[in-house]
Amino acid sequence: MSDSQKAVGAGRGLLFITGAKLWFMVAGYVVQFALPRALGSPEKFGVWVLVLSLVSPLNNVMVTATIQGVSKFCSETEGRVPAVTRAALRMQALLGGGTALVFFLIAPAVSWFEHDAALTPALQLSAGVVLAYSFYAVFVGAANGARHFHKQAALDMTFSTLRAGFVVGAALMFHTAIASIGGFVAAAFVILGISWVMVGLGPSSGERFPSRKLAGFFAGVAVYLLIINLLMFVDGLLLKRLVTEAAVASAKPDPTAVANAQEGFYGAVQAIARLPYQLILAVTFVIFPLMSKATFDKDSDKARRYVQATMRYSLAVVALLACTLGARPEATMRLFYKPEYAVGASALAVLLAGYVCFSLFTIAGTIINGSGHTRPTAWIGLVTLAIATAANWLAIRYALSGDHDPLLFAAAATTGAMAVGVLLAGLYLVRMFGTFLSPLSLLRTACAGAAAIGVGRIWPHGGFFAGKIGTLASCAACGLAFLTVAVASGELRPAEILRLRRG
Repeated sequence: MSDSQKAVGAGRGLLFITGAKLWFMVAGYVVQFALPRALGSPEKFGVWVLVLSLVSPLNNVMVTATIQGVSKFCSETEGRVPAVTRAALRMQALLGGGTALVFFLIAPAVSWFEHDAALTPALQLSAGVVLAYSFYAVFVGAANGARHFHKQAALDMTFSTLRAGFVVGAALMFHTAIASIGGFVAAAFVILGISWVMVGLGPSSGERFPSRKLAGFFAGVAVYLLIINLLMFVDGLLLKRLVTEAAVASAKPDPTAVANAQEGFYGAVQAIARLPYQLILAVTFVIFPLMSKATFDKDSDKARRYVQATMRYSLAVVALLACTLGARPEATMRLFYKPEYAVGASALAVLLAGYVCFSLFTIAGTIINGSGHTRPTAWIGLVTLAIATAANWLAIRYALSGDHDPLLFAAAATTGAMAVGVLLAGLYLVRMFGTFLSPLSLLRTACAGAAAIGVGRIWPHGGFFAGKIGTLASCAACGLAFLTVAVASGELRPAEILRLRRG
């Protein structure tokens, strides 16, 4: 395949996977926004949020590390896809099955840590998702490594639809969080069967790719991924425990319900704040095989260009979304959730900034991992996680002891830690490739963000303009203000975007 054909394939791949991620976001937020209504109370929604906060780090690690590992070894040498796929399935029979079993067995201990024994059955049921995901990711990685981005996109869209239908449908039927978790497990096993049929094993060439080599790469990437996924959820996990303890200390009637309600409110804040990150995930799936190939070929100039373009446009996209959603945070919360969830508005405004940093941190880590250097990302992530854990523990305890908003303090602690993380990752990219984000790009994006937030601040706060349609109109106006300044300043260049669209 020629370089021009590969470029066209990469451009189309970005469009395919971006479209799939957009649908993933839509379907995922159908769950996030419909589930609180289907379950009927913040306390029940809080149980869902907590279980997902505990199982999602494992799921995300299993999926992303497997996809990256399979994709890396498939993309380096043409014709290797069937051998790598078989090796990955052998690996997951031990790794994925073992992880699911361990998660099932330690569920009672996790429930004890969170001061809520009722969590145990829900956690044990969710172990089924870990098992199904571990095998499903093999087929997605094979499609990615073979540059069959249309298959990867189709699987993503199908699974997103199944999960939304099964989870919300179960909640509407039974009105319990454990029923929704059961719907999630069912959807995961259905998509596993579909992926097996759609991607398959491929014709056997007689080559046997060593599972040990794949497992070695998996282990290096998985450590980093586990760290950054814990970074996404550590605030919510600590919030549940510390609010329960504070409620017990103040002799509130039902401490578990109080903590679950706070977890539900904060889960709503997290769901909106992660929107920019969810969209930018499409970039990681496309940039990883490109960086892997460029560094494998020792093409440093091409790798440097990938870093420059990826970081610059990723910043513009996530900042655009964050400013659009955060310009009027209370109105945004009311747009997606019932009125009582608006208590998280202040936390949302802060946490959106954190997920701008986290999005860039994730992409920087993907670039470093794609170049074959997995140890530095693990150390950078570990430092960031340690800061986040300590900061959240101290901030939430301080807020609860002083009658402050624990959601706001958790968001501030998480945002500060994520900012440190992206700074450390950026410094390593400069050392490695000689580039990261230019000060001029940061300045232009900041000006565009200020324009968007300014529009939100002057937007009328009463009547039609404060309703749901008015909120959507304000988001559009804020986004337009951002784009106007970004294009006028030269940060976003339509000609470059059109070239990317054509590949």
